Amino acid sequence: MSLSIRWRLTLWITGALLAALVVIFLVLSFALRTTLTSDLDDDLTADIDQVVTLVFIRGVENEAALQDVVDRFSVGGLSSGFVVLLRDADGNVVAASQSIDPEEFALSDGEIERVLDGEAVSRNLDIRGDEQVRVRAVSVTVGGEVLGIVEVAESTDAISATLDRLRTLFLAVGGVAVVVAFAVAYWLSRWSLRPIEEVAAVAAQIEASDLTRRLEARGQPSEVQRLSDTFDAMLERLDRAFQQQRNFVLDVAHELRTPLTALRGNIDVLLMTEGLDPEKRAQLERMSGETSRLIRLTTNLLYLALAEAGHELDRRPVELDVVCLEVYHIMRDLQPEVKLRLGNEDQVSVTGDRDLLKQLILNIVENGIKYTPAGGQVTLSLFRDEVSARVVVEDTGRGIPADQIPFIFERFHRVTVAGSRGSGGAGIGLAIADWIARAHGGEIVVQSEVGKGSAFTIVLPAEPLGASVHPAAEPGAPEAENVSSPQ
Repeated sequence: MSLSIRWRLTLWITGALLAALVVIFLVLSFALRTTLTSDLDDDLTADIDQVVTLVFIRGVENEAALQDVVDRFSVGGLSSGFVVLLRDADGNVVAASQSIDPEEFALSDGEIERVLDGEAVSRNLDIRGDEQVRVRAVSVTVGGEVLGIVEVAESTDAISATLDRLRTLFLAVGGVAVVVAFAVAYWLSRWSLRPIEEVAAVAAQIEASDLTRRLEARGQPSEVQRLSDTFDAMLERLDRAFQQQRNFVLDVAHELRTPLTALRGNIDVLLMTEGLDPEKRAQLERMSGETSRLIRLTTNLLYLALAEAGHELDRRPVELDVVCLEVYHIMRDLQPEVKLRLGNEDQVSVTGDRDLLKQLILNIVENGIKYTPAGGQVTLSLFRDEVSARVVVEDTGRGIPADQIPFIFERFHRVTVAGSRGSGGAGIGLAIADWIARAHGGEIVVQSEVGKGSAFTIVLPAEPLGASVHPAAEPGAPEAENVSSPQ
């Protein structure tokens, strides 16, 4: 899941502060430890000087006197001060504080050699398994002769306690700082991105059918202003392009409909010729069918352009059962090998554009016939209930896969079923049907199963019962005039 820019900024700012606090804590801890350790070394050096002075006063050859010196400087051991060890020039312990184990303070050969060379050696030791001490060792020299080695050790508990307090302080202050930084960063990112969100909200409301709106952001930050101006310029270009496309489609549809209608009329006149050769009649019938298909295609293109232009409906009472009967007579010979039959036909009146409603039912019926194989059947039925009219078109065709049903009303979408060939349609008939249904406050419900067929149900708001009463149209009634689309 992708995070929004607001949350990314918030997390980045908070993370940067947290990283900075960690670095500051590490640097301060290191600097404080180094300073405290250096101070401890200075204290140990001063203690060593006192021990050496008293050793010279008491004498270096009397072991009892040396032990007395050690005891004087190590009363209470590490718990109350420091401990002392005196070694000879070979590193052997001569005197040591009674509270310690001299073996824990043993010097390595390398450390003894460094001390005898005049270097002060400092090191940390873990004694008793859980206590750390700082040990400093120097040589005692008289007239260039090394008389022995003095080791002084002091606990580092004070350093550890200071560092623990620093760590606790940083955790407390750092935790509060991170929470405050998170809240401030979230507020700042929200405040900073609000102009962009406002631009996005307006842009989301702009649809292809209404490209006249503009963002017109004023008084915004320069970056948002540039984005808004660029988007407005793009909308201007798109509006011109869409308008040119709509005009082109309208012009083409109008220009094609007239010659195609005349062509179909001439073909129908030729079909009425007596004694026409059967082969020529068959060819003329195929030509008439193809011409009718072209007329329906240009009609769909016309309605497509009207839908994009926001066409206002010519709303009047429409007897839907009569419209269904007209559609039946128009479409029953579209594909002779597929039987079109009338099912239930209630008397229903709706309010809407008669031509568009007829085109709606024509497109759904044509779609059913187109996708039904030879020998199959398409049933056109009309039902009504208290508040709605339902036109149901059922076929025994190949069906629609469940994963494609949500997309069948998209423009130029064509259903593909494994092992079947395409129908050759343009993919706009159902899109126009869906637009007409929604424009009349209705919807189209689809139920389908691959290999068994489909059922398209057009649900439209119906006029109250008794608002428009007329004789029911019979299936054998004469064919009504084709008014499927405006001329």
